[in-house]
Amino acid sequence: MGIDIGGESGTWMCVLKPNGDTLTVVESPRVASLEEIVQYAEQYQVVAVAIDAQLTWAISDKRGFRPSDLELRDILPKQCINWVASQNSLMAVPVRGRQLAEYLSPVVGTIIETHPRVCLYFADNSLLASVMLYKSNDGATHTEKLLRFWIKRFHIDAKTPMTKTHDALDSMVCATVAYLYHHLPDQLKRLSYVAEDKRGRGPFVVIEPN
Repeated sequence: MGIDIGGESGTWMCVLKPNGDTLTVVESPRVASLEEIVQYAEQYQVVAVAIDAQLTWAISDKRGFRPSDLELRDILPKQCINWVASQNSLMAVPVRGRQLAEYLSPVVGTIIETHPRVCLYFADNSLLASVMLYKSNDGATHTEKLLRFWIKRFHIDAKTPMTKTHDALDSMVCATVAYLYHHLPDQLKRLSYVAEDKRGRGPFVVIEPN
C-alpha cells in the first residue's frame, strides 16, 4: 500500500499486489480518509505501507531538518533541494502522517517513509524536466509521461482506468516502494538518521539513484 498524505480531501491511497513477474493494481489510486485507510489495511491484511510524510523526528533536529533530510538534499541537484522541506514548514503533513502510522502499527507489519518525487528522479534522472514540472498547474502532460514510465519500469499491470493526477502517481510510487522493501531491497537507498532522541516509525527509503 502507498499513501500520499494531504489534507482531509487530499490524501491518496494505492494498493499493489505481486503477481508473478508483474505488480497488479488491486486498488487504483483514489482519495481516502485516514480512517478508511486503516480499515482497508486491516480488512485486507496489508503487509507493508510506504507513506509520503516525515514519520520520524527528534527535538535535537535543527530547523526541522533530520540528518536523513540533509543527506538527501546533498544528493539532489541544487535546483531540487527544495523538494526536501523542513518539518517546521509542513506541519499538517507530518502530523497526519504520524497519526496514520500510529493507527496502522497494530495491523501492518512494515511501515516506512518515502519521497515519491525523489524516487521518480532517482529511477531515471533523464526525466528531471518532467519531475520538476509534474506538480505544476499545467503539469498533466508530465504526470502522464511519468506514469507511463513508472508502469513500464516496474512491470505494473494497470489495465483498469486510472486517475492521472500527480497525487495518484505519488501514491502508486509509494506502493511500489513498499513492495520493493520486501522483495527487492537492493533497489532502495536507506537514508541515515542517527539521533539518540529520535522517535517515530520506519526507516526513510527512496529508489537507489541510477
